[in-house]
Amino acid sequence: MKYNQLNKIFIIIIIILMTSCEQIFEYSPYQVKVANDDKNQNSKNINKLIEKDNGEFSDFKIALIGDTHTFYDEFLDIVGVLNKRDDIDFIIHVGDITTSATNREFIWLSEILNKFNKPIITIIGNHDYLSNGQYVYEEMFGPTNFVFNYHNCKFVIFDDVIWEKDVEDPDFDWFNENLKNDNNFTHVIPLSHIPPWDEQFSYGNELIYNYILYTNNIKFSAHGHTHHFDTIRPYPQIGNIKYLTTDDIGDRHFVVLTIKKDDIIVENIAY
Repeated sequence: MKYNQLNKIFIIIIIILMTSCEQIFEYSPYQVKVANDDKNQNSKNINKLIEKDNGEFSDFKIALIGDTHTFYDEFLDIVGVLNKRDDIDFIIHVGDITTSATNREFIWLSEILNKFNKPIITIIGNHDYLSNGQYVYEEMFGPTNFVFNYHNCKFVIFDDVIWEKDVEDPDFDWFNENLKNDNNFTHVIPLSHIPPWDEQFSYGNELIYNYILYTNNIKFSAHGHTHHFDTIRPYPQIGNIKYLTTDDIGDRHFVVLTIKKDDIIVENIAY
């Protein structure tokens, strides 16, 4: 009798734990389990931008943050900083959301992302490809290559991860096609996690990346990955394109881009 009662109590406890604590058990680091409310976050946030966009250009500001992996406290701090600014229209995370790309890490970081009071759009980084990260990212945020328009500017988000994705080349055909200024945009702005001079890029890929920017008359390209803020023009022989790389969140800096009709102004801001 006592055994049966204990057995029933044990079963009830297990049921309570499984129903009251979402995803409390993980059976594998490779599992993909994303709650419905957390799916397709990029498209949801882009739709928020579309709702308040009349399609005409006027000056605006966006914030760039990157490489938040392992820096959870600093990531939480920047939420408060950016939430207090009413001059920033949206935020782009330029990649490496996670360290090891486990399902649980994505959930933790998604909980922080949901605290922002502005739309935030993410780019996949090389760390986000570890484990089963590509599939978790695609469930949680959507495609790794995508385009969106805001205030008559075209933002081209390019997945240029090579090693962790186990490919020889990024999808340069997609990149070239989507960089075309096909609707008289004021700016076409590419963003990707890895800058083309990184060791992940072969010399041939480095040349191709820059040739694509040059032939599409691109003047500015933004990246993360280096954990170091810089604005450089490393290829004056092919268009003198200005490149930006961001600090990691651990350095307690973020970038603000002021998009003007004839210029893009870069500020690196400590917090």
